[in-house]
Amino acid sequence: MMLIKTGDKMENYKRFLGKSIFKNTKFIKAVIFITTFAILFLISSIGVIPKKYSLKEGDIAPSDIKAPRDFTDDISTQEKIEKAISSVPDKYSKNIEIKNDAVKKVRDFFEKVNEIKSSEDKDEEKINKLKSASIFNLEDEDYKVIIQLKNEEIENITSFLQNCLSKILSQDIMVNNEEDIKRAKDDFNFYVENSSMQSSLKKICKEIGIPLIKPNLYFDSQQTSELKEEAKKQVQPVIYKKNQNIVLKGEVITSRHIYLMRKAGLLLENKLTDIWLYLGVALTIILMELIISFYLYKYRRNIYYENNKLAIISITLCINALFTIGINTISGYLIPVALNAILMSLIFDSFTAFFISIPSVIVIAFITNFSTEPLLLYIVGSISGILFISNVHERNNILISGVYTGLINGIITLSGNFINNNLEITQIIIQCFASIGGGILSAMLSLGILPVFEQLFDIITPIKLLELSNPNQPLLKRLLFEAPGTYHHSILVGNLAEAAADEIGANSLLARAGAYYHDIGKIKRPYFFKENQITNDNPHDKITPKLSALIITSHVKDGIELAQKYKLPGAIKSLIQQHHGTTLVKYFYVIASNNSNEDITEETFRYEGPRPKSKEASIIMLADSVEAAVRSLNNPTILEVESMVTKVIEDKINDGQLNEADLTLKDIETIKKSFIKVLIGIFHNRIEYPDLNDKAKEGEGTIDRV
Repeated sequence: MMLIKTGDKMENYKRFLGKSIFKNTKFIKAVIFITTFAILFLISSIGVIPKKYSLKEGDIAPSDIKAPRDFTDDISTQEKIEKAISSVPDKYSKNIEIKNDAVKKVRDFFEKVNEIKSSEDKDEEKINKLKSASIFNLEDEDYKVIIQLKNEEIENITSFLQNCLSKILSQDIMVNNEEDIKRAKDDFNFYVENSSMQSSLKKICKEIGIPLIKPNLYFDSQQTSELKEEAKKQVQPVIYKKNQNIVLKGEVITSRHIYLMRKAGLLLENKLTDIWLYLGVALTIILMELIISFYLYKYRRNIYYENNKLAIISITLCINALFTIGINTISGYLIPVALNAILMSLIFDSFTAFFISIPSVIVIAFITNFSTEPLLLYIVGSISGILFISNVHERNNILISGVYTGLINGIITLSGNFINNNLEITQIIIQCFASIGGGILSAMLSLGILPVFEQLFDIITPIKLLELSNPNQPLLKRLLFEAPGTYHHSILVGNLAEAAADEIGANSLLARAGAYYHDIGKIKRPYFFKENQITNDNPHDKITPKLSALIITSHVKDGIELAQKYKLPGAIKSLIQQHHGTTLVKYFYVIASNNSNEDITEETFRYEGPRPKSKEASIIMLADSVEAAVRSLNNPTILEVESMVTKVIEDKINDGQLNEADLTLKDIETIKKSFIKVLIGIFHNRIEYPDLNDKAKEGEGTIDRV
């Protein structure tokens, strides 16, 4: 007994495990998230974390050691700064007050002389007063000579001294410069000695003038500092560019080599630095994934809740990163950065492409070590890829969009070189052509990858839908030649479905393509369907209603088999399977009910379904029935068309065929109006229905076409 219980528990556990983990969409999402993170982290780390070396001074370099990224040589930069600063001469400011003060002191002194001379005092007292008032260190004999001077002589001496001092102190006399001071005093003595004055007056002039000769050029520390700071700013840092040689193979390792390798993170001792780099890469990738996930959850839940679409996004991100790391060794400008944008635009939509491709530029930035110029190119390249691919409806046009994207990339590259004053023509040409090549490469890779995604993940893109809608498709050609009536009916249903889908915001391309293929199962037995019967010979007249209903309903299963054979997308298969839902084949059900004594059940005469799950499937179901019903009318009026369309749609609603579809009452009303608009003026002969008893008359005018 216990064994049975244990077995039951184990079975329940397995069942729980299968449902809650391996079939749990959240678990799959987590696996996709973690796998994407792991791959992108590994690829980004290769770009960010360089190969390490265990070298010391005196060792021989085993190979050329190149810079893994752009980095600044701080020592060389500092040497350039110091050289620039030392080349700036000291700045001096001239103090003109030295001259003005000297001239003023001479004037004041001799004005005092005149004042004292004009007094009534005795000469002795005058000399003492002048001596007391004087700022000059003159001898008593000199004062005596000065007091005895005539006014004219005093005026001449004053003028002479002022002129000499003004002339000498107008020249630069640098502070703490003995040569400048000596030169100035020698010049003054020269002027005095060459004057016509008496020797006693020359002596007085020297004793007055020499002390007034002082330095007038002083060191300006503030202006000097400003000039040196400006010189420092003008120094361009010494930058080792990515792939620039640090050490050549066979060179002896010096202390400078060790410094540069340490700066570039190329030594094994840089492990702690690597940890922080790894952490930074990890956090950034997680942030990128969260941004994309949040956008999908918030605005594109139809993508968020479908794991195959999440897997497509994951694979695209990883593929782009792989191509980036490979092509980056050739040129960062050649990277197919628009690959993400183009694929996401083709598979999903432009907004989704934007919110996936722009954050993914972060990964490319890691791989390229955040080179500023290419980084701008990657962002603009992604945006231009989205813009140029948005209106593409043929695969060949993808390549043309790639060319346009490449041209935009080339212009951005050219602009970047002009802005950075890089006028090296050869380098500019190479970079521009590489940028153009990057856009073209993005398109070429998209052309190769898109069919793989379409086949592997059973997705359907606008381009694929347009291709499927091409009348030259082999299966549509078969339908045309083997079941021409069904083909023309399908074309009309396609027109009805496309117009209605446009009106309610459904996928009109999918609705049209689905309508074209919805009846392909009739190829197997075309003449069992009225639209393909050229003569009045109807094979249903020779078999039972039950068998007829079986043949009629089998066209859905036959259509699925043909769709699989011709590898039609799953979305088209679903439309084929759902386009009749569980509708009753009322024509043969009524005949069987009228002519059989056996109990006839509706289930025997109903399609297997399922009922339409999507707007597009619902539209095709309604368009199929409406087109058949209206064509069966003989020369109907507009009111009769409107009445028939309304009746068909109401019958489908009453039969519960639209219960599982995501349609509102407003949508249904819009679909009805769209059908009526298209059907006006289109009238084709349909099958004539037999007289029915009361049971049949309840559905008169709405019997499903066969």
